[in-house]
Amino acid sequence: MKIQSVIYSQKKDLKLDFKPTLAFLFFEGDKEEIIKDCFKSLREINPEIDVVGVNGSRGNISNNIPFISNENQISMLLFNCNYYVIETFCAENLEKLKVDFIKHYEYFENSASILFFPFEYDTNQFLDYIQDDKNMHNIYGGVYDTNNNIGCFCNGEFYKNKLISVLFNQDKIEFFSKSIHGWKPIGVSFTVTKSEKNIVYEIDGAPALQVIEEYIGKIKQENIDKFLHPFLVEHNNIHSLASLKEINRERKSIKFFKYLYEDEQITITIPINQQKMMNLIEKELQNIECDGLFMFSCVGRFAYYNELLEFEIEKVADFLKVPFAGFLTFGEIGSNEIHTKSILQNQTMNLIFFKEKK
Repeated sequence: MKIQSVIYSQKKDLKLDFKPTLAFLFFEGDKEEIIKDCFKSLREINPEIDVVGVNGSRGNISNNIPFISNENQISMLLFNCNYYVIETFCAENLEKLKVDFIKHYEYFENSASILFFPFEYDTNQFLDYIQDDKNMHNIYGGVYDTNNNIGCFCNGEFYKNKLISVLFNQDKIEFFSKSIHGWKPIGVSFTVTKSEKNIVYEIDGAPALQVIEEYIGKIKQENIDKFLHPFLVEHNNIHSLASLKEINRERKSIKFFKYLYEDEQITITIPINQQKMMNLIEKELQNIECDGLFMFSCVGRFAYYNELLEFEIEKVADFLKVPFAGFLTFGEIGSNEIHTKSILQNQTMNLIFFKEKK
């Protein structure tokens, strides 16, 4: 297997080290022309190449400079291998999606999926069903925003609300993941007592916004925009972050970037500083051996760190020295620790490593 990461700019020749069979495109915005141009260039190199892509918000990730690309560039991760299948799914009917995805996942005896999920659907419920009821693990990916006309791309077609899955044969390529974020829980935990989808109406039997503001003071819009108020959520005994999306003062409710359920525990968090974050990344990457990786990092990390986000991308690039690419997501799908259950994260840098088996 050969792997290469490339930043594609329109109308420039692609310089590749090999003839790829599979390409992941990470692009920004709704400029169809540059995506079609990139697709055409790849098909000129290999008419049989499979190409999938997803729309990142505010940029996409590469181990090449610039580490965060702009709307006139596409971050690509290219493979020369034949250990995969690609399928698109309608995500609107969750019950049908579960049935269809199980058939897809069982294509290989030992599978791992890289998938791109549309934002408005219940990713948590999908992951719970697939992994708990059917014991299907090794599911990774990112949630894309559907506010753009282009949500994702597969072999020449654009989609707004499709689930795309690239299923790999894990007897040939091993996948594992690790999430890193640097937010620490503080104080007491609260119980969600009334919620609907991603809106929490009551906490501990009282209006949600009232309860939280009694502890942290009045929540300002500028702080919401900068993703300063993520909460630690306990879902099925596993902890992850849930980013605050907006508040409604009239209804005293809080909307998050992922679904929260009644009886779940949530805790206020505070961030560690940039230097401690760099130390944490280095600590988490100790003993990692891989041929490449995907990086799915929350758009909230970019809002919080701004250009400083490139420092943590550079840290991963310098430490592992392998090709990688990814996008700024509205939710990250992966595990807190290697070889554990994948969950929906927020405000997290999710690293999905892969290594060819000898």
